[in-house]
Amino acid sequence: MLRSVFGAAIWSRRRALAWWVGGSFVYLLFLGSAFPTFSDNAARFQEVFESYPEALRAMFNMVEGISLGTGPGFLHMELFSLVLPLLLMIFAVGFGARAVAGEEEEGTLDLMLAGPLSRRRWLGEQFAAMATLTSLIGLVNYLAILVAGAAFGMGLDPGYLAAATLGAVLIALVFGSLALGVGAATGRRGMAIAAASAAALAAYLVFSLADIVTWLGTFQKASPWYYYAAAAPLLNGIEWAHAGVLAAVVVALPVLGGMALERRDLAV
Repeated sequence: MLRSVFGAAIWSRRRALAWWVGGSFVYLLFLGSAFPTFSDNAARFQEVFESYPEALRAMFNMVEGISLGTGPGFLHMELFSLVLPLLLMIFAVGFGARAVAGEEEEGTLDLMLAGPLSRRRWLGEQFAAMATLTSLIGLVNYLAILVAGAAFGMGLDPGYLAAATLGAVLIALVFGSLALGVGAATGRRGMAIAAASAAALAAYLVFSLADIVTWLGTFQKASPWYYYAAAAPLLNGIEWAHAGVLAAVVVALPVLGGMALERRDLAV
């Protein structure tokens, strides 16, 4: 396993992965334990949320008619609207930025590529490792939510939950792939993190505010966040066309980064 770039990339992050997996599981069980309180006081919480300004409701992706007294409504608001995709995004962007640019800044990438291993293969295996680990964290989150849902009576649909979790993984990989591509093109880890973070924030704001800021509506469907959140998969199930758009972007960005990586000189 360690003889491949893919295996080495996963092995080198085993401790970080354990913390991510363990922390996510504990957090989600803790979040689930709060559901009975929300359910018992649903009318009061609903009134509070509906009193928020329209801009603030848009920022939290409040779907019309959603109820915090139901398991799907509670998780949509408290987890899937921002928290879960953000956590997965932090992991994926950090991985993507370090995969090529981090190795290059440390002066080890040129040594690793001195043999028969091509730059494209190196990048491809790093991408595969990033996608695998991000998906694994997503799977653990899915299982933890199922456990919490059963324990605290959330009444979740496993298929809809899987659709929402898949969407969160894909939106995280969009920006992880952007960090990987920018890092491959520039060799600068800081630039890769900054570019991916700025793009993620811009995408979120464009999608969230498009319904209340008229001129942003023109750009809403250009935001990756639209293809994650617009269909509200936890409430309505998967929208395959939207998932396909995200998957295409996830694959395209490392390909473009790989083309740039092949054309430039590596730092030593």
